[in-house]
Amino acid sequence: MATLQVYNSVNTYRTQALANKSLLQAQEAVVNFAKSNFRLPCPDINGDGFEDCSGTQKTGQLPFNTLGLPISSQVSDVDAGFQNLIYGVFRDSAHDADLTVLVERTGDSLGDADYLNINDFKKALSNASLLAVSANQPFITGDNDASGVENCLTNRVANGAFWMASSSVEDADGDGNPFDGVNAFLKHDGSGSLCFSAPSRRQDANYVDRVSGLAFSELIGLL
Repeated sequence: MATLQVYNSVNTYRTQALANKSLLQAQEAVVNFAKSNFRLPCPDINGDGFEDCSGTQKTGQLPFNTLGLPISSQVSDVDAGFQNLIYGVFRDSAHDADLTVLVERTGDSLGDADYLNINDFKKALSNASLLAVSANQPFITGDNDASGVENCLTNRVANGAFWMASSSVEDADGDGNPFDGVNAFLKHDGSGSLCFSAPSRRQDANYVDRVSGLAFSELIGLL
């Protein structure tokens, strides 16, 4: 029995380490997409791995095919996590801050060297950064520590350029949903919550998810 417990602990640690690596690789892929396309990818809502920009969905599956990320049929492989990641992106067209849309925002004319370039995306990020925290955009809640209680209704801490949640392959809280805590209300088809657990949320017996993302100013700094 002791040997089995040690094996399970090692296997769980390995699974979580692979999920962390996938999450970081996915974040890098999103940033690289932004650098090349001067916008962020739309979520995938039909499960084919490609972004779906025809609607206004703000959450869904990470569009791993659009990002050029590999997939695998073996859940133990490091790239398997890409298929499971839930992705949320800031889309506010009313304030010229839909980060999935490239439009001219800096006054350049068609034919100008700076027409539809990275500065237009940075302007959208700047516009978003000036807005109050909104429950109508993907946001993180508290971490039950420095940023306060984890509660999607009473403690909306921050919107961001994008957030991603990884469940690994372990259902820590045993509710039948591989995502734990408030992440359990996120949906791959975009029909669920906009609330993500805080990246700083500590793992415990009932929570082993990982959340990653970038604030508006952080993404501007990387472009």
